[in-house]
Amino acid sequence: MSIFNTEQWSKEHFEKANTGDSRRTKRLIETAADMARCSGKSIALSCQGSEAKQEGAYRLIRNDSVSPEVIRCSGFEHTAVLAQSYPEILAIDDTTSLSYKHQVASDLGKLGSVKDKARGWWVHSTLLLDGFTTKTIGLIHQDWWCRPDNPEDADEKESGKWADASHFCRQRLGDTMSRVISVCDREADIQSYLQDKQSHNERFVVRAKHNRKILDSELPLFEYLESQPELGAYTVDIPQKGMKDSKGKPVNRKARKAKLSVKVAAVTLKSKDEMQPINVVYAQETTSKKDMEPLRWVLLTTEPIETLSEALHVIDIYTARWRVEDFHKAWKTGAGAERQRMAEPRNLERAVSICAFIGIRLLQLREAITIPYYLRKKGLVDAANELESQSCETVFDEDEWKLLMKMKKPRGWNGKDVPSLKWAYQSLAKLGGFTDTKRTGIAGWETIWEGWDTLQSYVVGYRVAKEMLADGELL
Repeated sequence: MSIFNTEQWSKEHFEKANTGDSRRTKRLIETAADMARCSGKSIALSCQGSEAKQEGAYRLIRNDSVSPEVIRCSGFEHTAVLAQSYPEILAIDDTTSLSYKHQVASDLGKLGSVKDKARGWWVHSTLLLDGFTTKTIGLIHQDWWCRPDNPEDADEKESGKWADASHFCRQRLGDTMSRVISVCDREADIQSYLQDKQSHNERFVVRAKHNRKILDSELPLFEYLESQPELGAYTVDIPQKGMKDSKGKPVNRKARKAKLSVKVAAVTLKSKDEMQPINVVYAQETTSKKDMEPLRWVLLTTEPIETLSEALHVIDIYTARWRVEDFHKAWKTGAGAERQRMAEPRNLERAVSICAFIGIRLLQLREAITIPYYLRKKGLVDAANELESQSCETVFDEDEWKLLMKMKKPRGWNGKDVPSLKWAYQSLAKLGGFTDTKRTGIAGWETIWEGWDTLQSYVVGYRVAKEMLADGELL
């Protein structure tokens, strides 16, 4: 059976949802499976013409007895179970907005200015990754809120979202939390958050924003790091990327190799109330051209930093942070969270909460066949070769890989052995229109999903034809 069987996936995520009625839970599982099978489509389209399914799905989405929190918590608990088997886990935290302009918008919160037509939710998510491969384990926490038009009407400071995320993670993960490293961008460089993590003996890598005062030095943190001896250096590939400059004008960042100097320090941060010992890794690009802003990372961490290998591991941990941004894109675009249309906020929140886990599934579909590329970049060549050479039946069922082979037959295939996972990835990417114009060898998740969606349409027709042939309806 394919690991992406939607019925099995939905049951694993939602069978323990506390909906108050086993029939509601069954309907939740069926609705989520249909939505996953037709990722990015409306609920009506996901029911594929079945009036009974459509009526049942909308009855669930409009049922105030099924809270969005119950739906999400069921998925979080499934992630917590999966996390128990990993020796090192990265918990990636970040915030995004969900934007809507249809009827429900007036009942949601401010995203930009008060006059903006688009309104919606702010959502802070925590994504768990395998620390070895950076494979996505699942979603462990989300905090949803509507921002009031008047900041004085806010119930609490939004900066509390970082500590809240850690609180709920430790509740759900229990003893597993000792193997978790929280990874956050500059917004999390808040004294109270760092103190909260250290008071619970929890691990973290946080990119520094503030040039704080430190004990036993007249220099502030950033200048103090500049004065330290170089521990070593390393080279990183910077991919081509479309960006915007400070004025919002589109610019193209060309691909390049960047050499970075690495320095480290164990310092004590000074604040009004406390002294806070912390390790710091400083990586500064030394090869940037004058027209390019050089890379510079100042990373606050609890991880050891005495050797170059340990410092590079901290940097490697932080580079996994982009995965949560990929999740936001998969959630909003691939799973269609911002295309859902409901008249009531709670109904919309129920549908979009299901979409969050569908977004995770889209990432996992891509990763199941691209993880070897990331392992190779980390120097883990043997592990990458082992994964690439394994049978594609670890991802595809027999009908799927045989149909894919019919369209993209492997060169030199002997007609007996099941093709490799590497062949399956390349073939599926080509089916989705991948041409590798950037010469990275890695297709985007949108391309992979396009190929997967196309393949599934062929599989449905093939299976119907087999049934008709077995029943004698085809000559």
